[in-house]
Amino acid sequence: MKQKLDVVFSGVGGQGVVLLSDIFCEAAMIEDFDVAKAEIHGMAQRGGSIVAYTRIGNKVETPLIETGKADVVVGFEVLETTRTLPMLKECGTVIVNMKLIPPNSLPAGVKLKSTEELLKLLKTKARVHEVDGPGIAHRLGNMLVVNTILLGALSALPEVPLKVESFQQAIANRLKRDYISLNLKAFQLGRESVQNNRDKNEMTYITR
Repeated sequence: MKQKLDVVFSGVGGQGVVLLSDIFCEAAMIEDFDVAKAEIHGMAQRGGSIVAYTRIGNKVETPLIETGKADVVVGFEVLETTRTLPMLKECGTVIVNMKLIPPNSLPAGVKLKSTEELLKLLKTKARVHEVDGPGIAHRLGNMLVVNTILLGALSALPEVPLKVESFQQAIANRLKRDYISLNLKAFQLGRESVQNNRDKNEMTYITR
């Protein structure tokens, strides 16, 4: 029996949020899931917020996810992940890329919280997997593969009802041939970053 899964992808313009959500949806369609997707763009071309809602299941009626109903939030940077947290259901899962992008401006008197403070807030509300996207991408020699690393991390969650092979095929279908091998390596390292945490019981969840 197929499962239902609602995922919110959150980041800023230029991080590959739309591409990643498209690849996720294609992987689901390969396995004959019903798929719906919607995007909300701020000033994405100038580094503003961008959110993509993706829903897969036996039958999906609408692409929009209600507040407090998402199963997973995939955050491309820490601040936008925190802003998207109200979308997550109780005891939901967060994958967060360990990168903080300060906003272009802040209201007078408002101080930006540190990465540590934002992570602490996330961990009071959700199961959190911290992914060192920049570090893994640096090891691979290409900082543009962070989004594929996050896709690999998402694929390793037990609540995701899709096969690894479907993700790999979707990557090959969506990307130019010259970049497929590199992105498949990035995908696998992203998977391993979550699998290793699970194996070591390092995933943290602090109850309210």
